[in-house]
Amino acid sequence: MTLTDEEFRQLFEVEQVCFNGSWTRESLLSEVNNSLSVLVKAERDGKTAGFALGRVVVDEGELYQIGVLPEFRRQGIAQQLLAELHTQMRERGAVCCFLEVRCRNSGAIALYEKSGYMRISVRKGYYGDDDALIYQNKFSY
Repeated sequence: MTLTDEEFRQLFEVEQVCFNGSWTRESLLSEVNNSLSVLVKAERDGKTAGFALGRVVVDEGELYQIGVLPEFRRQGIAQQLLAELHTQMRERGAVCCFLEVRCRNSGAIALYEKSGYMRISVRKGYYGDDDALIYQNKFSY
């Protein structure tokens, strides 16, 4: 997906607000421009309200980030983003999608489980102060 400078600025703003700058501007720009990446955005009133970013390699997808600005939460946007990301991943040949999430992120975990993800593993101390839960969603065709 090709973004204008303004679209990328808004995307990076969502990343900063939702993830406290876990990605630098350069790393996010590099990932967005990677041919393996899948980016889905949600807009409200001409503003980027949220996005989902992942990658497809051969037949596996991986969700890297999904975030919605606080003022747009609780409107089903994250669920819509995740569904569209899955659609685009399937179109690229993915048969499943993996993700990792902080053990304490109950809101994200509820979204993932509602969307068909199953917990397959735990990485103890992955985040330093928290464990990472590994989830997989096997797409049905």
